[in-house]
Amino acid sequence: MDLWQEWSGGPRRHRDADPEDLGHDGWRERVVSYDPSDRQAHLLSLAQGFVDYALDRGAEAAEVSLSEGQEFSCRYRAETLDQLEQAGSSGVGLRLFQGGRVVSGSSSDLAPSTVHSLVDDLVESAAFLDPDEHNQLAPAESLYSGPRIELGLLDVATTLEDAAPRLERARLAEATVRQFDDRITATEGAGFSAVYSTSVTAASNGLQRGISAGWQSLGADAICDDAGGKKRNGSWYSVSRDLGGLMAADTLGAIAAQRALARLGADKPPTGAYPVIWDRHAAASLLGLLSSILTATAVYRKQSYLAQRQGDLIASDCFTLIDDPLLPGLLGSSPVDGEGRKRRQNTLVEGGVLKTFLAAQYGSSRTGLPCTASASRPLAGTPGEATTNLYLKPGQRSPEALIADVEEGVFLEGTIGFGFNPVTGEFSRGGWGRMIRGGELAEPIGEFTVSASFEDILKGIEEVADDLVWDRRTVSPTLRVASMAVGGRG
Repeated sequence: MDLWQEWSGGPRRHRDADPEDLGHDGWRERVVSYDPSDRQAHLLSLAQGFVDYALDRGAEAAEVSLSEGQEFSCRYRAETLDQLEQAGSSGVGLRLFQGGRVVSGSSSDLAPSTVHSLVDDLVESAAFLDPDEHNQLAPAESLYSGPRIELGLLDVATTLEDAAPRLERARLAEATVRQFDDRITATEGAGFSAVYSTSVTAASNGLQRGISAGWQSLGADAICDDAGGKKRNGSWYSVSRDLGGLMAADTLGAIAAQRALARLGADKPPTGAYPVIWDRHAAASLLGLLSSILTATAVYRKQSYLAQRQGDLIASDCFTLIDDPLLPGLLGSSPVDGEGRKRRQNTLVEGGVLKTFLAAQYGSSRTGLPCTASASRPLAGTPGEATTNLYLKPGQRSPEALIADVEEGVFLEGTIGFGFNPVTGEFSRGGWGRMIRGGELAEPIGEFTVSASFEDILKGIEEVADDLVWDRRTVSPTLRVASMAVGGRG
């Protein structure tokens, strides 16, 4: 889990958008500055003090996480700045251990008196829980204590940027959508946001972990009406650790508009079995579903049809799935996991063969699977497993080449719904995209379902394209599945 997802609700300061006021009342300076220097050391000292207090109050082991950060967000809609917000957040999360029992709690108040009171309440409540021998901190010898690993998670220069260029990005993206084509009838707006955070964890096993991170994002949405009166929407967003990696606002707005226009006149395709080419974003969602069942938590909860399949061929030989948290500057990167182990690359599937289940301390103890330094920490509660930078190894040919090989098929641009059963592997979701005819993209289609077992989908992947782009935490090239059931008309 990313650091900015670990905050609890902290104090927030909001004011309505007032562009005439920007720049002369100090608002611009107050919203954009965030300096993490020395904050890790201060927060670690505070966290260690809370650990010591918990041990003094009777806990056998203790773990304390602290986080603080700042967020800026703005949104333009119908040529008007209708949102401008700054949110400062802070949070503390605790896990206390007694005789195999673990209790957890959190607060947005870091004041020692508040945290001490929370500790006292948690220690008292521990006696009401049933013991679980698997509740334990990571062994001290497994913790990383080497030199600092620099992965470029926070670009301090971007934290000093004025509000004016941030507002302009959102304004320009929204204006581009509206002016792109007369068939664009509305927009949900365009927004820019920036988040910066520092998070630390201290524990009685010797853990001392601190990370500062940040990101910026820009997104836009377009709406158009087709001849039948149906509204078609298209959206696009860009996110990056630094401003240099953020897509230009006018380019992003144009893509959002084009995606809406491309869906005009979409009809249901004829029902049948077709080769299905998943574009890179649709394919990434497929990887997300697969990774959710390749965890120790899914195994011990009996929520994975792949449990006990390690070493089996579960996909085609062109399918190699890798999770790599040590790639510099990417959105999922981090030097250590949520329990203090040094991160490492994990190959989940290699040449179609299932190699690895991600496992954190609790899941490892429950299942016997080895820890993979993949622990994801909520602010309070037991860490589970999560991917970091998950990707499918790319192939050698372009998406256009994969399309050219298909006489008639479906080009799948996205799916909707919750039609995936992790226990059986059955998959059925709504979709939209285009028909493929004579090796070329043809008319837009929508309101159809694509169905198959996950086993058949993965083993039916005939080829993976070469268009891997690191614009999300989970990414995939375009890929072609030999056959899937498509439910449309007739």
